[in-house]
Amino acid sequence: MPTVLIIVDMQRSLLEDETWDPDRVVDQVCDLERAARAAGAPVVWVTDSRVEPHSDIDARLAPQQGDAQVTKGNCDAFLDTTLQTALEAVSADHLVVCGLHTDFCIDTTCRRAASLGYQVTLVEDAHSTFDRDYLTAEQVIRHHNAILADFPAGKGRVTV
Repeated sequence: MPTVLIIVDMQRSLLEDETWDPDRVVDQVCDLERAARAAGAPVVWVTDSRVEPHSDIDARLAPQQGDAQVTKGNCDAFLDTTLQTALEAVSADHLVVCGLHTDFCIDTTCRRAASLGYQVTLVEDAHSTFDRDYLTAEQVIRHHNAILADFPAGKGRVTV
C-alpha cells in the first residue's frame, strides 16, 4: 500500500491568520514529515494560490527537492490541480492528510480523495482552523474528527 503524506496550506500567512494553536499544528506536521521521510514515503505540498504559494511555507517545515508541489485555487486540492497526477506517479492508494483549514480544505480534500478510491487517514491532532462566529476552532476540529472518523465513499474511506 503506497502511502503519501499530503501537507495542506502550511503557509505562514495562513498560520498567522488567527489559526488555533499554530505551534501545535506545525509541530505535529513536522513530526509527520520526519516520519514519512524516515519511511521513504513521498511528501506532497499543497498550497493556496491566493497567498504566496510554495515560498511562504512555514520555515519549521522542510520541503525537499523531489517533493511534489501542488498549487490550488479551491478548497478541493484535486480540483483543477496536478494532485491526482502526482499521486498516480507514485501509485499511491493511502493518503495521510494534515494541515489547514479543517472545515474547508482538509474536509473537502479528504472527502474527495475517498470518493476517488483512496484510503485516507486524517491525523486528528495535525490539522487546525480558526474560530468561527458559531463555533470555536477547537469545536470545529473536534466535530470534523468525529464526522470523518469512519467516512465511507465507495472503495475509499476516511479514518481519523
